[in-house]
Amino acid sequence: MRLALLIAVAAALDGQRVREASGVVRVGEETLIADDSLTGAYVELETKRLRGPFFRLNDYDPERKRLHYRGLGVDFESVDMLADGRVALLSERLRSLVGDRGVIAEYDSELAETGKRGLEGLAVRPLPDGASRVAVLWEGGYPDYGALGRARDQGPWQPLVVVHDIPRNGRAGRVRMAQATLIELKPPLPDHADPPRSQRFRAPDLVWYPDAASRDGWGFLVLLSSQDGSPRPEFRHKWLQRFRRDGSAFGAPLDLMALLPPSLRAGNWEGLAWWEPGRSVILVCEEDGNIEAHGWILELPEELRKDPAAFR
Repeated sequence: MRLALLIAVAAALDGQRVREASGVVRVGEETLIADDSLTGAYVELETKRLRGPFFRLNDYDPERKRLHYRGLGVDFESVDMLADGRVALLSERLRSLVGDRGVIAEYDSELAETGKRGLEGLAVRPLPDGASRVAVLWEGGYPDYGALGRARDQGPWQPLVVVHDIPRNGRAGRVRMAQATLIELKPPLPDHADPPRSQRFRAPDLVWYPDAASRDGWGFLVLLSSQDGSPRPEFRHKWLQRFRRDGSAFGAPLDLMALLPPSLRAGNWEGLAWWEPGRSVILVCEEDGNIEAHGWILELPEELRKDPAAFR
């Protein structure tokens, strides 16, 4: 009887584990995690308990928060908070932003997952009227040629940001590509060999980043991860790179591989959010082999810092 109880408790605790951490956002006293392995739920951690710079997510009693409409909660890749206080989760499979009460925005089929490349990133900033300006990120990069069933001269693809607004306490409905603002990112080339031997970037996540040179005063800080297009790809570079609203990169990239401990360099770092706006960010990576799901609170170097007042 005691053994059965211990097994049940262990199973319950294991069920609360974070496995495929793919998105993150800090919301005051809570830090929310999108876990691609969960259906109909996301994960909540107590912000005040998190101690950086590196920490195992499962050391902090992750709590599952279940959606009212759980059937829509599949394949979550990112999470953020809308200006009106609603949690929004990005479903790659449904090409949708999903909240507790259903679909908030649905995207055209051009943004569907293709060759295991699809919608990965989400960033939200508030507008003066209480609406939200949303940026969703189609990751780009080399496709999975086995899943694509095409020759290896296809790709790599450039990441694409789709920007649109969501009204306060409302829904955007179907977001047509022709009506949204489309921004093709132009990441630097980490090497100049021709595909598929070359390293090229995909973009797993992004945050809004103040940029006076951009048309509306805002650009993006983007998490980039590179690989080549070989049958057994090599993953070599992980950068934070600034982009203007026309998609052009500016400034020197921040080389994350130079800052990561050797034990975490091979991790699939997919989530990015502000920890202290303008000062520090939080990143998350998924569980993979000997690597546990981790968080990383990264203090930005001076050249990347912004006045926190610029975010208000």
